[in-house]
Amino acid sequence: MAITKYNGKSVQELAAYTDSIRITHADLTAAATTQTITKTVKAGQQIRGVAFKVHTAFNGGATSALSLDVGDGVDADGYIDGEEIHADATEVLFGPVLGGLLNGKTYAVDDTIDILFTATGANVSVLEAGEVEILFNVISLNDVSAHFAG
Repeated sequence: MAITKYNGKSVQELAAYTDSIRITHADLTAAATTQTITKTVKAGQQIRGVAFKVHTAFNGGATSALSLDVGDGVDADGYIDGEEIHADATEVLFGPVLGGLLNGKTYAVDDTIDILFTATGANVSVLEAGEVEILFNVISLNDVSAHFAG
């Protein structure tokens, strides 16, 4: 039996998280209780997993809670649903706790992954502390197909 590798990487290496975005309280500038930050996804890319790690719980101003949703235009919380990342609430440091709703999705057209923050008690712009990292396992099916065709 032959073992196929992609660009010299094993299946285990390809299964790891490939991209991440770190978002701090300073990135949340909306004078509103919600703010969305996006990550571009290209046609032919497959999102195989999404997770998060809270490096510093969010806090500040009159906020009492901050929830995190990650999804897209079809399912706004398909990857991460309502995880609490504020110091005053039941803070979750790693997630998603329930494994996410989508087990992977291949995008047929360019799109965005939407990272939604929702504050309770005040606008997101008053947060004085906090940092979360969103991790993605992304693979380009176009690149993999071209590699194996060559």
